[in-house]
Amino acid sequence: MGVTTLMIAGGGTGGHIYPAIAIAREFMARDASRRVVFVGTEYGLEKTIVPKAGFPLEFISVGGLKGKGPLDLAKNLLRLPGGFVQAWRVIGRHHPSVVLGVGGYSSGPVLLAAWMRGVPTIIHEQNAYPGLANRSVAKFVKAVAVAFADAAPRLKRNDAVVTGNPVRAEFFTAQPRNRATAQRLLVFGGSQGSKLLNDTVIKALPLLPRDLEIVHQTGPKMLDEVRRSYAEFPNARIVDYIDPMVDELAAADIVIARAGAMTIGELAAVGRAAILVPFAAATNNHQEMNARVMEKAGAAIVITEKELTPQALAAAVARIEPRTMGAAAKALAAPEATKKIVDTIEKII
Repeated sequence: MGVTTLMIAGGGTGGHIYPAIAIAREFMARDASRRVVFVGTEYGLEKTIVPKAGFPLEFISVGGLKGKGPLDLAKNLLRLPGGFVQAWRVIGRHHPSVVLGVGGYSSGPVLLAAWMRGVPTIIHEQNAYPGLANRSVAKFVKAVAVAFADAAPRLKRNDAVVTGNPVRAEFFTAQPRNRATAQRLLVFGGSQGSKLLNDTVIKALPLLPRDLEIVHQTGPKMLDEVRRSYAEFPNARIVDYIDPMVDELAAADIVIARAGAMTIGELAAVGRAAILVPFAAATNNHQEMNARVMEKAGAAIVITEKELTPQALAAAVARIEPRTMGAAAKALAAPEATKKIVDTIEKII
């Protein structure tokens, strides 16, 4: 019997890669003799994040099909056969005991090659609306894990295991700050910031209470411009990047953010009320689907990009009930997500 090897295929964005790394660490923590190898593309974030986390990474050459122009679509379709051959060879080199697909360009060809070679396969879907890669392979993989119950029928899998999204342990143990009388508002639009959120928050400032404490993460491009707009707010702190995010989430009463799967998972883990503005250009509008899960639970107010105005944002801030909505968010938390996913992987090996 050889070494038990987990192959993880997919990536592209941090929302795919960071949960995959959490799964890899849990898988290896259960048995030191195990191996994990990642498969991705040279132009996804996995190229830097995975080696930095200490895992080997193989590359295959594939591109996206959803939301592409005719030229890119044709080019990426032509690359599929070559990508599949590369996936077949990678599996031949590493002899995985099981292959996990986490979504993203490289996920589909690797899962298909694994299935054809008789290797057990599983997918984990992070969003409420599954991506094209996971929808394409859901019918033939051996097991399906989903972060949101809404994703299971969209994958046409009644046997899907609802696990939640892997979120780092410190988000579940984060302690709220000692509350001052003023509420604290945290604004963030991802690592690069969001021009739309930045512009709208700036215009909403005259409509917000002057004693509101604000931490606003702008991204690198708009730091100075946004900072100048806060002249009337003595309690504002404007930064281009936040790390560690857990400290700021724990200190906030209200959060204004996009609605990526990891943001939703972290808000739930810390238990924070939110105003969510889903990124309208997200594939299949999956961010709005994620946000609506929070809204339905009473944990968030959702404002679509079409509905977003300074007035609507200020009105939403006034309507937020931090304690009640924060508790509703906490009820959605999935502290056992990583464990449940690895349990499911072990069942099919």
